[in-house]
Amino acid sequence: MAENLNPEEIPALWCRMWNEDAALAHRLLTDDGRQWSGAKPGLDPLVGPADAEAFIAKYQQDVGNRFVPRTLVVDGADRLAFTWDVTRRDGVVITGADMFVLAGGKVARNWTIPSPDGRSAVGDGPGAGSLDRDELIALAKNAHPWRGELAADPARQTVAGVWSDGVRGGISVLVAVDGRADREWVVPGTRRLP
Repeated sequence: MAENLNPEEIPALWCRMWNEDAALAHRLLTDDGRQWSGAKPGLDPLVGPADAEAFIAKYQQDVGNRFVPRTLVVDGADRLAFTWDVTRRDGVVITGADMFVLAGGKVARNWTIPSPDGRSAVGDGPGAGSLDRDELIALAKNAHPWRGELAADPARQTVAGVWSDGVRGGISVLVAVDGRADREWVVPGTRRLP
């Protein structure tokens, strides 16, 4: 029987998959799960957990970066996003973001982008306030040329989405405090969204 993961578990498991246990792809991805990187095309042809496991195992051997989740956006069982830091083998730390569409408790679609600007000094953690899902989405509505549905997390007062300016795609994660945008990670890619 297939395991349905709690979306709250996925960011830590996703980082662990990339850090040390490529076989976690079988727990995390749907059979037709797809990934896209805003920096390089290597993930584009991968479909499902077996392709992902093989790619990630080679990545671990060749690149060896270490990922740690930062700020979360968990939108029920349908969407989630999180910012992360990655430490390269040379010690350089870079912040990035991932956005996910979930199906049956697994990742059906993933967009991932490392920041071109190194480690972000934007503070981690949830926001504060009482905006509901619709109010969070309204707060972020005009921030970017969004593509697809936003992920909104009233408990954490966070909202995230994938955007496209026609030339490149990006991911943004916004944190609200007392009904206003308090801080935001804007992570642009160098490639068009698929």
